[in-house]
Order: sequence, then structure tokens, then C-alpha cells
Amino acid sequence: MANSELQKLNGVGAATISQLNSLGLFTIQDLCFHLPNTYQNKTKVTPISNLDIGEEALIEGEVVSVQAIYRPRKMLVAKISDGYSYLNLRLFYFHPNQTRQFQKGLSIRCYGKTSLSKYGLEMIHPDYEINQKLPPLQKTLNPTYRICKGISQNKIKKFIQEAIKVYDFEDEAINLNHYGDDNALSIKDALEIIHNPSADIPIDDLIPGGTHPARVKLLKEELIAFQTGMVSLRSKMKTSKAEPCIENGSWREDFLSMFPYELTAAQSRVESEINKDLIKSEPMMRLVQGDVGSGKTAVAVLAATKALDSNFQAAFMAPTTLLAQQHFENIKNFFPNHIDEIELLTSGLTKSVRKKILEKIKLGKIKFIVGTHAIFQADVEYCNLALAIIDEQHRFGVNQRLALIKKTENQNIHPHQLTLTATPIPRTLSMSIYANMDVSVIDEMPPGRQPIITSMLSMQSKENLISRTREAISKDSLIYWICPLVEESETLDLSSVTQTHEILCDEFGEDKVGLVHGKLSKDSKNEEIDKFRDGKTKILVSTTVIEVGVDVPDADIMIIENAERFGLAQLHQLRGRVGRGSKQSYCILLHKDKLNEVSSERLDVLCQTQDGFKIAEKDLEIRGPGEIMGAQQTGIVPFKYANLIRDSRYLEETKLIAEKIFNEDRQLANKLIKRWVSGSMAYADA
Repeated sequence: MANSELQKLNGVGAATISQLNSLGLFTIQDLCFHLPNTYQNKTKVTPISNLDIGEEALIEGEVVSVQAIYRPRKMLVAKISDGYSYLNLRLFYFHPNQTRQFQKGLSIRCYGKTSLSKYGLEMIHPDYEINQKLPPLQKTLNPTYRICKGISQNKIKKFIQEAIKVYDFEDEAINLNHYGDDNALSIKDALEIIHNPSADIPIDDLIPGGTHPARVKLLKEELIAFQTGMVSLRSKMKTSKAEPCIENGSWREDFLSMFPYELTAAQSRVESEINKDLIKSEPMMRLVQGDVGSGKTAVAVLAATKALDSNFQAAFMAPTTLLAQQHFENIKNFFPNHIDEIELLTSGLTKSVRKKILEKIKLGKIKFIVGTHAIFQADVEYCNLALAIIDEQHRFGVNQRLALIKKTENQNIHPHQLTLTATPIPRTLSMSIYANMDVSVIDEMPPGRQPIITSMLSMQSKENLISRTREAISKDSLIYWICPLVEESETLDLSSVTQTHEILCDEFGEDKVGLVHGKLSKDSKNEEIDKFRDGKTKILVSTTVIEVGVDVPDADIMIIENAERFGLAQLHQLRGRVGRGSKQSYCILLHKDKLNEVSSERLDVLCQTQDGFKIAEKDLEIRGPGEIMGAQQTGIVPFKYANLIRDSRYLEETKLIAEKIFNEDRQLANKLIKRWVSGSMAYADA
């Protein structure tokens, strides 16, 4: 049972258990597999004269003097000598008692990063110990762990060491050699090395990206466990039942007669892939990737007609009320003969209106339900839901997505699931994260779209940009002006959306400039966007609330302030709000005056390409999968050790091993899943 094991450890009470739980630690096994972030080498002393600026090192010496200084700011400064050279230890946060610790003549040992000030070499807030006589040096490298308030490094280390002693490694033994894993180390030996590495092992071999056999053993077993879980999920879905959707009828005829364009070859290909899944009696699990503006929604609505014409219900879930409202309006336009069978369900409805809608959904009078998270709340009962469409799925928590899918479980039926994303996912990630799903890619833009010309501009040129904006407005341009914050911040030097709105109103008049941000009511947002779409306002100042789904075909200029603060994928999404018509469109990335090398490189990628996959690859390379996908939201299992980008060279091998294990030894497969991914794997099929 969770937590009952932890209570057996020395010094673990109710408060400590709560703190350990906040770190995701509930069992002895969790503690064993709570792995270090990095290491400190406290096994050897470096003479002060040999210290390198910016490097961490251990020094020993004698306290020469100490003083507490209160101006220009409070600090404690202790002078230390090793008999040959001097170093200052500086503390900005200290208790008055600490000044009495630093008695002249006492021995001191410090570990920290060396810096150079006008007063000479110094260490700021190092680890230190003071005594008449110092204890012997450590024999092993010192691991440092992820901790929380109330749990110190020494505490977590003590708990982990005790956990390794009491954990039954024999009972939990997993031998993967038979399946092609050629690493001879046992997990117990690997963990002993990782938690207590000898001083002769280079730290670079042990930290993320390192090649020490103990590290490789752990990350490969974790990848094998993850891949095994994915094979298990896929197998489970194949044994589940779904309603076959095989009919073509009036819903499809309505759509084809009202849709104003020919489907692109890519859209037709993806529609065909979806239809092959929908006619089966096992649930479809398909992800559709497509760049901004590639026509994913049209394909999804076309898929919905298969369920609707087969006399089932379809649900379309959008991440925001604004986007749900927009989808609802567009969908109604596609189906003039079925308007009474389409309804919007959001959290903003009155009780009486909501009650009527829920009753019609339960009776099957409403066939096509569009909404936000409101469509999977407990009081929503479906008559015969056969297809769930989830737009921008990474914006929903896994529990939310599971709740929608489980709506038909009491009927022993799973709805087909179609998820959409405009965040292109490189093959490395998709083959692992979405290994339980089929992936379709819409890799073609509708005809007539011109590439968006993207450029970078320093904030110093903002005044000049405003005057160029005046010229663009005179030529009937519609302009998005994006800012990162709603109100001015004292801590970040970022543009405020309200301040920018005021500046532009002074320049162009209040009737020409609209304002949208997250604090506005739904009706106010819709009113502002409608005025902008109709050309009544020429500039829409906004936060990233318009990032996904807002469709104004005549908008042709996108200006993004403090662009260096946004992720590449998000900038790409924002840029996709323009260039949706036949006009030449532009995107201007306003950035702070002095960009560092990484920021400059990132923004330059956006200027050089509009290929979402190339942009995603670069974003992943710089920021990692957790940042891009939102690891806590996507259903990605939060890896303890592996990194899907860095460790991609092991993916093919571990996938083959996982498939072999699942097919030959289900007991071993379950052991692996329990050890590494346990309950979190249940969410991956959401």
C-alpha cells in the first residue's frame, strides 16, 4: 500500500510522508528509483591557488576573520586561508548565530562555485562545515537530488540509502538478457553505483547523456518498460469494442455541398485512413498532425459525418470557450439540414439551458455535441457516443480526456478517438509517446496560400514600426499585435497588453484598436474578434488567447512583442493566424535590444522556415519534450531517467525488446510496467 512502507523507515512521520508524496515518492521502490540530478566531487581538496573561476571545488583552510556587513546590503564575509592563499566565503542570507560559528582559527571545509570579485576569489553560499578537527573526506561522489521544502539533501540521501538496504531486489528481479539486453549489470548493482558512485568515475559519465553502464542499464530498462506499456495499451484497445461507422448519408451530403473548397490530396489521404478505422468494431486511436491552416478541422468534421450518418453521436472537444464557440458556428454552417441536432455545451450556460441540452443529449435528439471540458462532466450522459474528437489534445489534462472516453464504458463500448494537433511531433517522439496510436499527417497546405514573410526587429524600432503600421492600415491590412502580459510586471521587463493598447489607441483612435485577453468575459472576447473580422477595428491587441483556432482570413500582419520569451512552437502557432487568405502576409518578431546566441538562433529558425516539423525539431533540441508537449498534460509518462530526444538511439532496440517481452512473458511485462510507469501508464491511452 502507498505510504505504509515509508512509515517503516527511521525518522519518517506523517509530515515527512506528505513531503515525500509531493516528490512523487509513495513506496520503498519509489525511493530506490529517485535518481540524482547531478553529483559533487567532495573526495579531494583543491588548493585555493589552483581554483578555476566558474568551477565547483572543495577547499579546506582556517578561518582568518569574519564580519557581518549591513551596507550597502546585509552580508556575512569570512576570510579563509589554506596557508598559501586566501578566499572569501560570502553569505547574503544568514542567522546572527552563524557569525559565532566562524571563530578565528577553526578549521573549515567549503564546497561551491568559485567566482572573482574586486576583493579577490570568493564562494557565495557554499556548502561548509566548521570544526576544531574536520572529519575524513568522503570516499564516493556526492549525489544531489530533487528535493522540496522540509526535505534536505542529507535527509533524502539517508532515506534512499535505507530504502536500498530493505528493498527486496530478489523478489523484484527482472532479467532482460534473454531478450537482447546485453548489459550484465543487475538493477541493484546499477542503483548502488548511481547512488554511491566511486570517485574515479567521471561525473559526465553519470549525468544525463552519460555512457556509464549503470546509467545505460537504468535508462534502457525504463524505455523498455515504457514501450512494453504502450504495446499493452494497444493490445487492450484491440480487445475493446467500438461501434462500426459505415454509412454515408445526409450529414455527409450537407458537408460536401457547403464546404467551399476541394479537399487537398493530403486531406483526402487522411480521410481515407480515418474511414478505414471507423468501419471496424475496435476503437480507432488516431492522431492527426497538421500545420496551422492545413485543414485538420475539415477532416475531423468529415469523419464525424460517418458516425452521424450511422445514427450515432459525435463529440468535438476544444480547449477554450472561444474556440469551441467558433467551431460550433462553423459546424452549423456545414449542416443546414441538421441545425437542431447540433449543440454547444460550455461551462457558461445557465442552469435551465444546460438542463434542456443534457436531456436532449441523453435522449439522442442532439447528435453532434461541441464544447469545452464541460462535455465530459459527470452529469453529461450520452445516448450512443461513437466518436470523440479532441482538438489540440496537449491542452487537456489526461484525466479530462479519460473522462470523455469513459462516457460509454457502462455500455462496454469505447468511442473511436480522433485527436488533432497543430504542434508537429518529430518521428522520434511520435513513435514513443504515441506508440499506442496511429498517426496521420496532413503535410500539404490549401492552394493559393503564400508563404508568410517573417522578420526580426529590435524593440528600439517600435516607434518606426507603428508609423509603418499606419501605412499598412491605409491599404486595408488587419493587424494582430501580440503581447505576453495582461498588466505591467515589476519583475519582468515585458510589454503590457493594456499599455500597448493605450499607445496604439492614442496613435490610431479607440475605434480602430481592439483588445482581447484572458480576463475578458466570453461575450466581450467574441465581440472584439467579430469587430476585427468585420474590419471595424484594424488592429487587435491581444495576449496568446488567440493562439489557437481564431480564424480571420483577411488578417495579414502579425506583430509579436518580446518574441524571445515565447517557445518556437507557440510563435509558429501565432504566426499561423495570418496568411489564411490569398494576400501576402507578414510576421514581425519584436525582440529585446540584445539577444543572446540561443534566442537569436531560435528566432532565426522561424525567419528561415515555415516547416512546422523543422521548427518542432529545433524547439525540442533546445527545450526538450516536457517543455514542448507539456509533460504533465499530454499523457507522456514523466520519465525518471530517459529522455526521448537525447536517448533516441535506444528507441528502436528497446521497442523490439518490449514487443518480445509482451508476447512471451506477460508476468515480466507487468513487473516492468509496475516498476517504472505503474499507474501513469493508464493515462497514455487518453
